[in-house]
Amino acid sequence: MNYSALKTNIQNFMEDDSSELTTSIDTIISQAEDMIYQRLPNLPAYRGSSSGNLVVGTSQYTVSVARMIRQISITDSSSNVVYLDHRIDSYLRDYWPNASTTGTPRIYSTDSASTSGTVFTLAPTPSATLAYKVDYIAPETGLSSSNTTSWIGDNAEAALLAACLYETSAFLKAADTLQLYKAQFDEAIQLLQQEMQRDYAAEYNGGI
Repeated sequence: MNYSALKTNIQNFMEDDSSELTTSIDTIISQAEDMIYQRLPNLPAYRGSSSGNLVVGTSQYTVSVARMIRQISITDSSSNVVYLDHRIDSYLRDYWPNASTTGTPRIYSTDSASTSGTVFTLAPTPSATLAYKVDYIAPETGLSSSNTTSWIGDNAEAALLAACLYETSAFLKAADTLQLYKAQFDEAIQLLQQEMQRDYAAEYNGGI
């Protein structure tokens, strides 16, 4: 379901084409997309990766688009890919109290995560310019007049429409449809979860 079709469906289902709704519909869509992200952050649409080279003597790095880090790996001097262990900040400080002492990173902690990105710290502090890769979670670019298609719109139409109708009901203070569309949204999310579980099972069992 593209942006234009979604807007039309919202207005048709709610039987409302008022200027009040029209001017707020982009915000409603954005809120609905965020509902889906909050409930199912592991959808394929939200997975991304970033790579680069470590900087000698620098332990802290930022992934500007990431809301959550799934895993971090480095390619060591023997060209082996090594996945770092995730630990809380206090563990990292106990493990490597002197940040000026360098070595090959083995663990990382997440310092902060927000809409502006995620900051992580490595320990030991890098001693070489090794390649690294960060797999992360972040919302996809939402539907709008300048971005008319999305993974969610193409692959999770029922959840997206139900979320939009729920948010629209709240916006219009339409109590008679609020719970109806919330129930439809919950059902659509449950079906998506089941589909993901089947996909993961097939992946880990060689497609069986």
